[in-house]
Order: sequence, then C-alpha cells, then structure tokens
Amino acid sequence: MLATLWLLSLSLPTLWAYTLISCAYKSLCQQALVSGNDVVLQCDYPKAFWYFSSVLGEEPLLLSSMPHIKKLPGGSLQLTNPQPSQTGLYHCQDNDSALVVEYEIDFQDVSTLHITHKDLGQKPLQNETLGLSGHVLIFTRWEPWQDCNRCGEPGERKRLGYCYIEEHLEKPMPCWLYLRTKKARYSRMRPELQVEACLVPCNHVKEIDQPYFIFDIYQLGKLTNNVWLTCPLASIYR
Repeated sequence: MLATLWLLSLSLPTLWAYTLISCAYKSLCQQALVSGNDVVLQCDYPKAFWYFSSVLGEEPLLLSSMPHIKKLPGGSLQLTNPQPSQTGLYHCQDNDSALVVEYEIDFQDVSTLHITHKDLGQKPLQNETLGLSGHVLIFTRWEPWQDCNRCGEPGERKRLGYCYIEEHLEKPMPCWLYLRTKKARYSRMRPELQVEACLVPCNHVKEIDQPYFIFDIYQLGKLTNNVWLTCPLASIYR
C-alpha cells in the first residue's frame, strides 16, 4: 500500500509539555507517577547537582549525562519517558553539598494500567489486605478529575489513580516505595485510569488563552503496511 503522509515535527520545544513536580525548600516529597510520561522535578538552584538512589539501596549516582535525563538551566531535572526502574530518591543539592530538595518518586508501570469506564458499569480495583510484615491495606489514591475533552457537546474526562500501601497508624506510601527490595508481586499493585462522560459549556476565554506551537511539515511517501504516529506533546496527566 502506498501511503502518503504529512508529518509534523515540533520545531519549538516547550516545558509546557512536561508535568512539573514541586516540593518545598529542604523538604522530602513522595510522589507516585505513571511511567512513560515526561516530568520535571523542580529545584530552584541554577548550579544544582542531582543524585539518584534506586529503591534497591544502591549508592547515589550523579545524574550528569544520562539518556533521557537532562538538567535544565534553572536547576530542575527533566525526565523523558521515565521507566519503573527509575523509581527511587532524587536528591538536589547546592555547591556546598547542602540539600535543596528531595523527591521519592514511584514510576508505576503504565503497561499494567487498569482502565475502567464509570458509565459502562465497570468497577475500579477494590481495596485488599495483604500479609506483608503484618497486615497492610493496598488501595488506589485518586487524583482529581481532569478537564472534559470537549465543550458544548458530550465528551469524556479521566482521572488517574496510583497504588498505595498503608500500615496501621502509618502514613500511606506509593506501593513500590513501600516494598523497596521486597520481592512481593500482586496483581492488585497497579495504577488505574477511570473515564466518565461529561458535558460542559464552552469557555472561549480559556480556549484562546492556550500555549501555541510551531511545527515543520514533511511529506512521506513509501510502500508500507503499518504506520505509527506519535503526538509529541501527549501526556496522560492532561
């Protein structure tokens, strides 16, 4: 089959395409995220040094020049297509080795995402009690619903949920930060995506006040049976 395609390539990259994760100065923040979706860890120190320690207890690694990881001019750390293996502690420090900010990030595997549609009667995962060093509760912590994908006509909206584990009288933790080196694997330990129908009026001010992008246009013509197109600004967080 002769396929003639017009391909768009982004010519003006922008951080708007990345989800920004922030934390108070000199604080440690825990966060569950979904793998494969780009994020930026904020650190407001231009000459920052970033170190990474995995949940396996390995020695901290200086993040100077690693694939898919980039320190931005302002000091923040950009992670492109992060994987579950990158779950761990991200430590930002200044020239004097003093802490600026720390993040414990659990990149939960997007390939195990449990997807349900609320209006089709599909149910999210139920809470479970597991025997891990005593009985612990495993549950989904939901984010707020995202914006409806259409206005003035029926559309859909979604929300993300992350796997968390809670011990009695203890603060809940993202599942893989809790497990760390433990070899436990349970089918319940997975992120979720829930969808529901929505109908909202159009807000023309909001529609106009959006970031815009400039693309180059190319034409591709060749014999092919399969074509895979990737949206350069797509993110599960929006």
